[in-house]
Amino acid sequence: MNIQRIFTLIFSLTLVPVFVTGAMAQEITVAQAVVCRDIVDRMPVGSGDVVPVGTERVFCFTQIDGAQGETEITHNWYYQGALKASVALPVRNSKWRTWSSKTLLPEWTGEWMVEVLSKEGTPLESIIFFVQ
Repeated sequence: MNIQRIFTLIFSLTLVPVFVTGAMAQEITVAQAVVCRDIVDRMPVGSGDVVPVGTERVFCFTQIDGAQGETEITHNWYYQGALKASVALPVRNSKWRTWSSKTLLPEWTGEWMVEVLSKEGTPLESIIFFVQ
């Protein structure tokens, strides 16, 4: 083997992990994300961006597409910019529905946000809603 072929072979082998890593990377997407009052038969009920004062519990329903194998997402619940809860949720299929819930105290009126993050911490979606 001449030196040029050896160099080409070594260079090619160093690129293999880059292509393998890129091919294996998961590109999950959020097909649906809503805040709602209940989950019935794994579907959101009473979704909207305004939750009446006095509501004791709200849910964040998320449908994920594109997972290849098991992974997880996280729901971060923020009240007026302050993190109130962080919930890791498993994703076990390419089309997966999951949800978390938050108990609301009566004095927690105003703006809320749920941020949906990938397992790596990449923001996938955010939902803003108001307790009024």
